[in-house]
Amino acid sequence: MLLTFARDGSFVLDVANDPSWLKLRLESIPGGFADRVVLWVDGHEVRPTSVEYLPPADTDAAAPAASVGRHRLRGRFPADAHTLRWYYGLVIDPYPLTVRRADGRVLVEEIGGDAWSRTIDVGGQFQETRVSGTAAGSIAAALVLLPAAIRIATKTRRHEELK
Repeated sequence: MLLTFARDGSFVLDVANDPSWLKLRLESIPGGFADRVVLWVDGHEVRPTSVEYLPPADTDAAAPAASVGRHRLRGRFPADAHTLRWYYGLVIDPYPLTVRRADGRVLVEEIGGDAWSRTIDVGGQFQETRVSGTAAGSIAAALVLLPAAIRIATKTRRHEELK
């Protein structure tokens, strides 16, 4: 499991499993894959905004890392997030969760299978966006259109002066 953060609070979570094992597990449990992953941030669940399955690249036994399928979950943490607790409800064996923070620190949490992680520090790595995407788009459009508006206005004034 690899959880990678960006400065804006967005995350990519890659959950790797043997595809045959995963198929059998998912058939025996109702609900989708994302329902088996819980990201508990400061006392509230953060749900992924997208989930995609990336099938194994290769089934060559000499390359075991390539023979796993990955679910890639994407979402966003609040900019003021401090703590994370993680739960993955499909496994029973211990496994590592690697967290790549936006500030460059890497944390590895060993999780005891069907259990919650300890509290993981996620604080201080996010920066709030100072300008929203909508505002940035509006400003860019205004900067592009402003010279044309000025040119039209000055041509209209000259045309009226010549009459």
